[in-house]
Amino acid sequence: MSDQLAQHTPPFYRLKDIALEYEHIYGPLYGKEWVLMAGDDGNPYYVNLTSDDAADDGHRGMFTPEIYFNLFTRQNTDEAELLIPCNGNVESEHFDKENDVKVITHGWMSGGSTEWLKQMKDAYLRTTSSNVIVVDWGEYAKNVIYPVPAKKTNKVGMEIAKLLDALSQSYGVNGSRIHLIGHSLGAQVMGYAGEYSSNRVSRITGLDPARPLFELPEMGASRRLDPSDAEFVDIIHTCAGVYGYLMSHGHADFYPNDGRPSQPGCEGIQYIIEACSHGRSVQYYIESIGSSNGFVSTQCSSYDDYIDGSCQDNAKNHMGAYADSTMAGDFYLQTNAEPRYSKDSDD
Repeated sequence: MSDQLAQHTPPFYRLKDIALEYEHIYGPLYGKEWVLMAGDDGNPYYVNLTSDDAADDGHRGMFTPEIYFNLFTRQNTDEAELLIPCNGNVESEHFDKENDVKVITHGWMSGGSTEWLKQMKDAYLRTTSSNVIVVDWGEYAKNVIYPVPAKKTNKVGMEIAKLLDALSQSYGVNGSRIHLIGHSLGAQVMGYAGEYSSNRVSRITGLDPARPLFELPEMGASRRLDPSDAEFVDIIHTCAGVYGYLMSHGHADFYPNDGRPSQPGCEGIQYIIEACSHGRSVQYYIESIGSSNGFVSTQCSSYDDYIDGSCQDNAKNHMGAYADSTMAGDFYLQTNAEPRYSKDSDD
């Protein structure tokens, strides 16, 4: 995850405005010593950014956490086949070497049984013949001391890379057929997986990649998801500057409704709105799998310019599953408050 590729960034005023907004709400130490962070369970948690707990693996004196690779195909849509890499190889009853590989994973305070993973897996198996691998690293992720699982994204990503290498060794799977998808901390996991894989993967999709301890405080590109991790890195921002990346760290960065909370349909008190907005990236993406013409977005320098029509003649792209990998930049769009979220879809 190096800094070799040039980054494109949204206007600086967004960074300053968000910092001032959250200092006003939560006090001057917010973002410096502590933040709120949403888990995949939709609940916000207090995160101490100055904690030394990340130096511990969080399981000392207890069991060794496991990472599970659950394969689903059209031959086993509901009953997972557990893949176990061994000595650089892997055996499978259902894996089809002729089909593409989708690897998806959850974020913090979650596991492989979280509902959105099933929804995404089902959406892909309805519309494609892909091998869908659900990565369950819940024995690491379900640790309320956020710095511990944040640190373990490196280890989990390395184990996924070993699986990808084993698939290459055993079935001749080329990196051009591999697409990694992760939400929040899971997006950071996939960045490491792309970095460590022996074969450069085709695509990584980051669904509102986790900001605390990756972009806040600012980390080098080698310690977060960035464009060097795959041939194409696309990012959907829905809680930018709070739980998710504020800046543009992909080849293509999509900012529905300016990418910030509150996303349409997210209501309530501040931290509930933010948690809901963080999860919208997942919901938008799942809907996009079944809609090849949905979520039309416009390349633009800012959301304000997009809204006032200054960019209406600019290049268009599709946010989500059908994003065009040949198009780079920042893309803006608006969504509906409830499904269908796309204002364009007629599939």
